[in-house]
Amino acid sequence: MNPRKFQACQFLIDYHEKRGDKIIVFSDNVYALHVYAQKLGKVFIYGGTVQTERLRILENFQHNPNINTLFLSKIGDTSLDLPEATCLIQISSHFGSRRQEAQRLGRILRAKRRNDEGFNAFFYSLVSKDTKEMYYSSKRQAFLVDQGYAFKAITHLQGIENLPGLAFKHTP
Repeated sequence: MNPRKFQACQFLIDYHEKRGDKIIVFSDNVYALHVYAQKLGKVFIYGGTVQTERLRILENFQHNPNINTLFLSKIGDTSLDLPEATCLIQISSHFGSRRQEAQRLGRILRAKRRNDEGFNAFFYSLVSKDTKEMYYSSKRQAFLVDQGYAFKAITHLQGIENLPGLAFKHTP
C-alpha cells in the first residue's frame, strides 16, 4: 500500500467531512478497504458483511450526521442506493473498467442536493505514480472526458502536511 495515497485519502475525507459532504470511498482491494477504514475509524461494507450489518451501516450513513464516510468494496457498484453521497474517493479500481467508473460517478451525481444552487459533486481517483494503475486510470479518464465531464489532475494537496494526525507523517 502506498502511504502517500493513504495520506491523500485521509486529507480528502477530512476536507469533505468539514464541508458537510457524505463520502463514499471505493476499493476493489478488500485488504486495502479494511486497512484504510480501520485505521481511519470509518465503517465499511464488503462481500462478507452480513445483510443485517449492511442495512444498519447504510441506515446510519444516510441518517446519522456523525457518520459521513462509508468505505465500500465493489459490491457498492450495484444495488445500493446512496443518494446522500456527494463525494466519491476511489482508492483502487478494477483496471480499465469504464463501466465501473461511470457507475461510481453516477452514485454522486444522483445526490438529492444536486438541484441546490452551487451544488458540486466530487469524484477523486487516487492513483500511485509510475504504476500500471496510472495506465488504466488514463484510459478511464479519457472516457469520462469524452462523455463531457471536467477533469483535473492534482499532484499535490495544498495543506496536507498540516493535517493533524496525518498518517505516515515523516518527522525529522
